[in-house]
Amino acid sequence: MKPIYFPFTYIPESIGEILDSWFGQIAVYQISDAKIPDEMQKLAKKGILDVHIPMDINGELLDKIYKEYRVWISHHQGTETAFLKAMAHKIPFFDDNASSQIRAEIKKTAREISPKEKPHPLFNAGLFLYMAQEYDRQNETLSLDLLAIDAMEEDVMKDLKGEENNDQARIGVHMAIERQEPGHFMTAERMEAWASVMLNTPQESGLFVTTSRPVVESIIDFAPETQEIIRFDAVPSGTNEDAWITWRNEFMKALEMLATHPRTVTIDDMASPPEIPGSQLKSSLTVYVIPDKTPHECFAGCIGTDVFQADMTKPRTRFIHTLIGLIEKK
Repeated sequence: MKPIYFPFTYIPESIGEILDSWFGQIAVYQISDAKIPDEMQKLAKKGILDVHIPMDINGELLDKIYKEYRVWISHHQGTETAFLKAMAHKIPFFDDNASSQIRAEIKKTAREISPKEKPHPLFNAGLFLYMAQEYDRQNETLSLDLLAIDAMEEDVMKDLKGEENNDQARIGVHMAIERQEPGHFMTAERMEAWASVMLNTPQESGLFVTTSRPVVESIIDFAPETQEIIRFDAVPSGTNEDAWITWRNEFMKALEMLATHPRTVTIDDMASPPEIPGSQLKSSLTVYVIPDKTPHECFAGCIGTDVFQADMTKPRTRFIHTLIGLIEKK
């Protein structure tokens, strides 16, 4: 059983390393094979990511719409960097003031495409995910830049005062920046767009992994029967030691049994992960189960309309329950 990352399509390298430790390899959706971020291509080459492109929108079309939007942003909001800083608590691509203009640009661009190049029926969902991915990627870059600036300023002040560098304080700054994670922004819209693509994709799994607590909270909202079944807190990760891999394989077997067993079972007696000396990167993993709901039934609940569901038949699956894994950096 290979876990699927959701509802995001962008995975930074730092998150990729954590996912690799817990799961070995994880599947992730991309909207166009021509627009896969470089860092994700590196993770794919290492075998960490299994990239799936269920609808492959024309990359040139995505670029055209996105560039037109960026021109609009520069005319109305100033530079993109300044805009991102000013709009820290919402996704700029879908700001209410811009939505009508964006729709007009999409329609204009669509009219210029030949009939043979008309977009996929799920084009709007794919475009949403792509633009959200660009926001997430830029936000990650901005966070790293701010962290680097903070680190340099701290080093300068320490040098002036003749003090030693405080790595713990620097880690605190890093965590403060990283708390502005993408799941806080338009969570329901991200879930709906991602679910629309997932429900039209043959890729099958019983385990879906996210790094966003707001995403898990939104799932609990539409599936209140969701139950937490196990949690491993502040575990050293970022390692491929034999002891860790052996434990991970047993853990994945237990999760697969949980997802496929006709009756809800527990894994309370699962051994804790082994201690790995020298491992610095810590993360927690919480696993939830949505009992008696297949993944198709679970994520169909994210979609507010019947537009995508009308032509879909429920696929036969061996997964009787849906598992949700929440990874959080410490």
